[in-house]
Amino acid sequence: MKSLLTTVCVLIAVSLMAGNTKEAQSSFGKNFLPIWEVSTNNALDVAKAMPEDLYDYKPNDSSRTFAEQMVHIATSSKGIAEGFITGQRSGGESPKASELSKTQIIELMEKNFAAVADMIAGMTDAQANETIKVFGGKEVVRYIAVMFIQDHLANHRAKANLYIRMNDIRPPRYGFF
Repeated sequence: MKSLLTTVCVLIAVSLMAGNTKEAQSSFGKNFLPIWEVSTNNALDVAKAMPEDLYDYKPNDSSRTFAEQMVHIATSSKGIAEGFITGQRSGGESPKASELSKTQIIELMEKNFAAVADMIAGMTDAQANETIKVFGGKEVVRYIAVMFIQDHLANHRAKANLYIRMNDIRPPRYGFF
């Protein structure tokens, strides 16, 4: 009986540690999805760390508000992924950050990050290694273009993290994959 209980506990722990990582079809996806998951979790931690009453904060007139940074992270991640991975954009306008609550913004981020993970997981090795055109007609291998999505997310997450510091709030701990 004790052995069965131990086995069940181990299986539950393994399931929980697996998180939301999708089963990837390509070697790139298998290696990159854990990085994507940590990066998006870091971004969500930043979104959660800022109090809702400071979501309209921006350091100067030419900057985005904190809420706009978070919405931009969510919508651009999905939009860029659609363009680079599927070759198509679903279109539509980005929601107005000022009209969304903190909870709605976090839900948008979670939904769009999951959609990107699904697109990455669905790529085959042939697709990952295919040469595609990106910004300005530059040609790169698709998996390199996909890595840009995470870099772009990290850039805007770092900006938002500074907004937190500028309001004397301790930012969330940075996670490493």
